[in-house]
Amino acid sequence: MAADLDKPSLNASHRCDACGSRAYVRVNIETGINDAGYVDNGELFWCCHHAREHMPVIKARSIVLHILDETRFLTEHVKDDGHVIEGQAAKRPGT
Repeated sequence: MAADLDKPSLNASHRCDACGSRAYVRVNIETGINDAGYVDNGELFWCCHHAREHMPVIKARSIVLHILDETRFLTEHVKDDGHVIEGQAAKRPGT
């Protein structure tokens, strides 16, 4: 089970609701009470940019049930010096 945490749950089919880019953040929010008297919830998908832009407003104005933030997968394959270490030969920037 721990190995599953090292793999993203969101994939390329999950798209940002704001711009259509690949989504790296999924937010579940309470949207109100339905006709049967049960709490309804909705899902929002965002790219990293729009998550940073909209998350403060969503947290302030909505009841957030769950946040799945996989933005760490955007940079985990790059070393601090800018060399790519997964799937490609290491190159120095500008060469």
